[in-house]
Amino acid sequence: MSNLEVKRNELKYYISNLEYHTLKNRLKHILVSDRDIHYSGGYFIRSLYFDSFDDEALFEKNSGFLERKKYRLRIYDLDTKTVKFEIKHKRNNQVFKESAIITKDTALSVIDGNYDVLLDYNNPVLNKIYIEFKTKAYSPKVIVDYIRDAYIYEHFDIRITFDKDLRSNNTNFDIFDKDIHTIPVIQEQKQILEIKYNLLIPEHIKTVLQTDSFERMAISKYALSRRFLKLYNWEDN
Repeated sequence: MSNLEVKRNELKYYISNLEYHTLKNRLKHILVSDRDIHYSGGYFIRSLYFDSFDDEALFEKNSGFLERKKYRLRIYDLDTKTVKFEIKHKRNNQVFKESAIITKDTALSVIDGNYDVLLDYNNPVLNKIYIEFKTKAYSPKVIVDYIRDAYIYEHFDIRITFDKDLRSNNTNFDIFDKDIHTIPVIQEQKQILEIKYNLLIPEHIKTVLQTDSFERMAISKYALSRRFLKLYNWEDN
């Protein structure tokens, strides 16, 4: 099936619930709501993250590596018959994504540890994932759910998203389970603001966003969702 490659700059901030509603009211007058929004307030996203036997991706994030990557399955509908398999590369503020579409049955096989099914597609992205997963003994680590409220400025290909109600489960890896029990990831009543752009952000959008007043962070939903699992002694510090 077809591949998709996307390379963007990405900035992330923590914002309060009040700041979210204020920004949303400003942005809706100059940006267009994402066409994927199915109801008022955003659309559902579920990701299943994989990591190596020694949690290489988590270690690289917690250690502050500027260049790193993550592997995940992603769906937007629990009744879907297709799943996006994605490699997300991060280098400082730049993000490069490679993805391929697989079937639900293939996804379930991968979750069960049968990675050979990826070779059936003869797909360069899936072949790359197969080699990595087999070489470093990758396995499912955590499911992450959230609601995304997204806005687009098409002239400069800018996408501004608010990710809300971030929840996780690190014991049940059935990405299609409608009854999965998840727990809140962010306890401080904050949302995640993400600004994705190619070259620049126009001044009038910067003025609306007023990002200087926000708490910019190198936020990883994967790392946040696994923060209750201590892997190394230095995590006590």
